[in-house]
Amino acid sequence: MRIQRHDVRDLALSFGLAFDLRRVTQAGVAFCWTMLVTLGVVSILSWRVTGGELLTPEGVLGAWLALSETPWTPVKAALCGCVFAGWLAGFGYLCAPVLRSAALDIARDERERSPSIAPLNRQAGFSPLLMLVLPALCFLPVLLWSLLTWIPGMAGGMIATITLPFALIVALCGAAFLLVGVLAAPMMGPTAVVEGRDYLETISRPISYVMQRPGRYFAYWSAKLGVLAASAVAGGLVLALAWGFVAAALWVVGKGDLLAGMIAQTTVSSDAGDAVGPAAYGLAVVFWGSVVLLAAWLMVVSLSSDLLIYLLMRYHVDGVTFDKINVAEERVQAIKTATESADEAEQARLRFDAEQAKDPAATV
Repeated sequence: MRIQRHDVRDLALSFGLAFDLRRVTQAGVAFCWTMLVTLGVVSILSWRVTGGELLTPEGVLGAWLALSETPWTPVKAALCGCVFAGWLAGFGYLCAPVLRSAALDIARDERERSPSIAPLNRQAGFSPLLMLVLPALCFLPVLLWSLLTWIPGMAGGMIATITLPFALIVALCGAAFLLVGVLAAPMMGPTAVVEGRDYLETISRPISYVMQRPGRYFAYWSAKLGVLAASAVAGGLVLALAWGFVAAALWVVGKGDLLAGMIAQTTVSSDAGDAVGPAAYGLAVVFWGSVVLLAAWLMVVSLSSDLLIYLLMRYHVDGVTFDKINVAEERVQAIKTATESADEAEQARLRFDAEQAKDPAATV
C-alpha cells in the first residue's frame, strides 16, 4: 500500500510508478508515434526538396531549412497546425493507458485491470484540441475585422480604428481562455481517465482548478520539474554505468575496437566508413534503443506527475481523496447490452405466460 499524504510530497510517488514494464512499454509506443510523425514530415519535405529521394543528408538539411527559414504563410501555418493536431491527438490517446494504470495503482492498488479503455483514451486525446475551439471562434471576429483594413482612404482607416476596440475585447477573451487552457492541458488527460464522464468536464474541471488555485498549481509544477530533473540525472547515471560495464567487458576480452566503432556509429561520424563491422553497428542500435528506453521511462515519470498534480488539485479544491476515481469497467458492466435486454424481456414474457397458464381465469 502506498503512503499518501495529499500534499506536494506525494509527487515523489511518480518515480516509483515509472518502474512498471507495461507503462514504460506504452510510453515507448507514444514516443515511437512522435518519431513516426517527425519522420513522416521530414521524409515528405526531403522528397520535395531533392525531387524524389527520401532522407538523404541534403534532403534532411533542406527539410530543416524549409521549416525554419521559409517565411510563415497561412498555408504553412495551416499545414503545421494539422500536423500538430494529429500528433497531439495520437499522443494523448496512447498516453491515456499509462495515466489510467497509474491512477488505479495510486487509488486502488490494482494492476490487473486493462488500462486501455477506448472512450477514456479518446477523451484524453481530443480534449486539448476541443479546448482550442473557443479561441478559434474568438479569432473569427478578429479575422473579419482585419478585412476592414482593405478599405482604402481615410474612411477605411476611421472604420478600422473605431471597430478595433470591439475586436480587441474578443481577442482578449480568446487569449485569456487559450492561456489558461494551455496551462491546464496537462491535467485534461488525468481528468479523462479518473472521472470518465464527458469532454465538457474533462476541459472545464482542469481550467477551473488553475483559475481557483494558480499558486498551488505552479508550486506543484515546480516540484514536478524537480522530480523530472532528479529522475533524468538518476536514469542517465544508470545508463552511463551500464554502458561502462559493457565497455569494460569489451576491453577485458580485447575488443576495444568495437567500442570505437560503436561511438563512430552513434555520433554519426563521417570517418566511420566501412571500417565498422556488423557487431559495432549492432551495439550502436542497442545503444540508441537504451536511450529510447530512458526517454520512455522519463515520460512515465512526467505523466505520473501530471496525474498526481490533478489528484492533489482535486483534493485541495473539491476535498476528494485519491481513492475516489471512476472504475469505467464497472460502469460499462452496469449498462446492459441490447442482447441482454432482449433476453430479459423474453424471460419476463415466459414467466407471464407460465402464470397465465396456471390461472386461466385471470386472463382478460
